[in-house]
Amino acid sequence: MLKRVGALIFFCAIIVLSAPLVLLAADEGVEYTVKKGDTLWDISSGNLKDPFLWPKLWKANPQIHNPHLIYPNDKIVIPAELLKEEAREGDRVISDAKAPETTTPKSLSTIARKSMVSREALLESGYFVKNIEPTANILGSPYNKTLLGTDDAVYISTQRKVNTGKKFYVITKPEAVLNPLNRSEIAGYHVQIKGIVTVTGDENGKTKATISEAYKEIAVGDSLIDYYHIVLPTAPSVERKPSIAGIVLRVWNKRSISGKDDVIYINKGTQEGVEIGDIFTITSRKNPQPVLGTAQVFSVSDAGSAATVRNAISEIVPGDTFGN
Repeated sequence: MLKRVGALIFFCAIIVLSAPLVLLAADEGVEYTVKKGDTLWDISSGNLKDPFLWPKLWKANPQIHNPHLIYPNDKIVIPAELLKEEAREGDRVISDAKAPETTTPKSLSTIARKSMVSREALLESGYFVKNIEPTANILGSPYNKTLLGTDDAVYISTQRKVNTGKKFYVITKPEAVLNPLNRSEIAGYHVQIKGIVTVTGDENGKTKATISEAYKEIAVGDSLIDYYHIVLPTAPSVERKPSIAGIVLRVWNKRSISGKDDVIYINKGTQEGVEIGDIFTITSRKNPQPVLGTAQVFSVSDAGSAATVRNAISEIVPGDTFGN
């Protein structure tokens, strides 16, 4: 009997010592020990059930200077508010403000239904458009910093005079997305939102602003577009499976393959009648063209659409086909 009790205590001790999460004070959250191969994306996906919350995880750990460089045995604090489902639910924003025409669905209902994706996912997925014209750019910073983050001050150049309080989104450099079946054809341009800057006034004839939110590293020279209130997409009450077909242009974050809950980009959008909530069956481009899974559209533009993989029977790669 004593041997059994001793073995049980030893077994429990091993479990406790090997647990990656250590409870902190209730209002602080938990401490996570980084394992080999971990990324903030993986940690957010595993512990917060939403990989797109990784920018908030990064922001909560100022000791991480580069979000792409974390190492085994590093300690990361997962804030309590990110562990609460209601905090993630609270990120939903319902607004009457009109988003850019290229990303606003034609029949988006503002009824308070569950959002298809989080605010972070919508920002991270960015824009996939035929063309995008920045309205301003970051000229520099008062302290000659080249890499910038939340609360850093910057100087910006605008096409017109702007008032204090005016906001802009910081975007990545537009990246040409090639047709995977014809590499000489540009299907559109993809940009992601890196953060938000807010104009604070003038300084020595320059427009000064503060980085109010940073989701990625922001750099001098980055372009800005006008800010708009985000309207999170909600699934329609009746699901559509339109007779529209095309190809998968790319998968999330330029990875070579995609699986469940990943984001894929398809080559049909507003011009072909794709709408928010549309569901498509994904099939392999290789004979006998087996079904790979299904995906649901959450963002539509003039060049194509972004969709989340609802289920994946097998890996999805650029060049695979979709339709109904």
